[in-house]
Amino acid sequence: MSSKIYAIANIGRLKLFVSDVSNIKVVWPPQLEILNSGNHPNAALQEEWNREGDKRRFTFHTHKEIAGNREIIGIEQLEQ
Repeated sequence: MSSKIYAIANIGRLKLFVSDVSNIKVVWPPQLEILNSGNHPNAALQEEWNREGDKRRFTFHTHKEIAGNREIIGIEQLEQ
């Protein structure tokens, strides 16, 4: 069941849509593995991760707060 609260990983100066908070334990580990292996398809995010990954933090938002924010990588997942 969706909590309608969404997690955003703030990695350096970039933001990555993670998932609904209720799914974060399922969705985040594979993303973390991709970033740690250096194989994320978004080159800018991978570069920022390589520099700032140890400084990541999460913020939590409602749909209304983040919908349509094109600065958030992967935000289109929220709109599906």
